[in-house]
Amino acid sequence: MNRYDPLIRRLSKEKIPKEEFERFMKEVEEGVFEDSGYLELLRTYGLPIEEKDGFVYLKTLFTPFREQVFCFVDIETNGNSPVKNQIIEIGAIKYKNGEIIDKMESLIHCDFVPEYITKITNITVEDLKNASSLNKILHDFKLFLDDAVFVAHNVNFDFNFISASLEKAGYGRLLNRKLCTIDLARKTIKAERYGLAYLIEHLNIDTPTHHRAHADALSSLQIFEKSLLNLPPEVKTAEDLLLFARPNEAKRKKKNLN
Repeated sequence: MNRYDPLIRRLSKEKIPKEEFERFMKEVEEGVFEDSGYLELLRTYGLPIEEKDGFVYLKTLFTPFREQVFCFVDIETNGNSPVKNQIIEIGAIKYKNGEIIDKMESLIHCDFVPEYITKITNITVEDLKNASSLNKILHDFKLFLDDAVFVAHNVNFDFNFISASLEKAGYGRLLNRKLCTIDLARKTIKAERYGLAYLIEHLNIDTPTHHRAHADALSSLQIFEKSLLNLPPEVKTAEDLLLFARPNEAKRKKKNLN
């Protein structure tokens, strides 16, 4: 949870007067900003926020979901902790109106890859020896992502790992809207399990490899496309889709107890 969450929850439902927005920001931010400074600050974090006619709102609240830019992301890392470990590969695919509009993929320089990670990904230290630095790729990724909706299979892992890495590198956090294709698939696809490998097989998704960043991002995109075929008619905007995909509160509590 971050200090902007109450504001973002409100904005995900409705426009708010600019005066209310600025009052909230003055309470949670140490710096004092002039004019549109608070808006620009949140935009640098990837929040799709706008101001018009004295109201502040999220673009995703009014953008039809088919016209929304989604960015499908997957990372490979040399461990599960962003404090101790780092990203060694990233794949990202931008998608809008049923088409891929851009993509980026890169290995990332790292001096240590545990043997078990190499067995899973086939990525070795030798592969990473001449790769670009983590700081450069994080910078490039942040520009690439912009304010697109961040989508991944088990989104919290990829989103939080990248956000923590960006903060550590001095580029600020991520506040992009996000969507998990596991959660979306649970609402739209009948399957025994919802792990990526199982869904790839269950849905006859043709991707060249598994546990490589670009291939897994592409698999998530294809799961997303199949999920869209089974949306209820009331899902119209990007925020409608995010709300629909969100796990039910009762299921979330049960999951936390297990």
